[in-house]
Amino acid sequence: MIGRLRIPDGWLFQRAGALVACLLSMALGAVPTAAQHHSSSPSSSPARGPATPNGDLWLVNSVGIEYDINPQWAFHFDSLLQIDRNISRLRELEVRPGFEYAYSPNLAVAAGYVQYQRYPTGLPSRRGPFEDLLYRNQFGPIAFAGRLRTEQLFYDNGAVLIRTRALVGVRIPIGDSPWEVAVSDEVFIDLKVDRTGHQTGIHHNKTYAGVGRPVTPHMKVSAGYELDVYERNGTFRSVNQIRLGIVYRLN
Repeated sequence: MIGRLRIPDGWLFQRAGALVACLLSMALGAVPTAAQHHSSSPSSSPARGPATPNGDLWLVNSVGIEYDINPQWAFHFDSLLQIDRNISRLRELEVRPGFEYAYSPNLAVAAGYVQYQRYPTGLPSRRGPFEDLLYRNQFGPIAFAGRLRTEQLFYDNGAVLIRTRALVGVRIPIGDSPWEVAVSDEVFIDLKVDRTGHQTGIHHNKTYAGVGRPVTPHMKVSAGYELDVYERNGTFRSVNQIRLGIVYRLN
């Protein structure tokens, strides 16, 4: 039975290390090619690729790795792989390593590096630092989480995007089962949009609903649907996302 799955000691550390190395090599290995493309591109080219069809269907696979260094410090590595055009074309790989510091059981801050690597290689990718302010609490059986994130993103063609992201979410257990329902909403607000083609203000909203459960003491899986509404050229469009996720806790 899946609830009794056993994993040998050290297996998670070995697999997690291999996964991190693989994802980083995929993202960072594409930088020289993108930079070469940038050197031959007009400096006035916009920082965007072909328009996503309105109402497109995406598959988004996420893998998270968590490691508690001590009671206050923790390391997180998050990755997302997007497949768009009705789940037929690789679109983007996101890698996000970072460290978190807990001020209290409810309040924490985090910071790290993020890279959004576009495919096919040659489309403008983005990378830069991010900072988080995190709030977590438990109200009876309901787990609440809030996150305020700021990203400073630098494109291959010299464009700059600074934005803030505000997320709220809850997790509600389903009776006495190991399953839970998760619901969240995240708003993206663009603050600086130099040569990105964006407009300042609200650019993006993501609404998610799904289910999840632990399958071992160290691993949790989730699946759900996300409606992604975003602004492009002054018009709001939407994307439908099927999301599948795995989170490994190394200790």
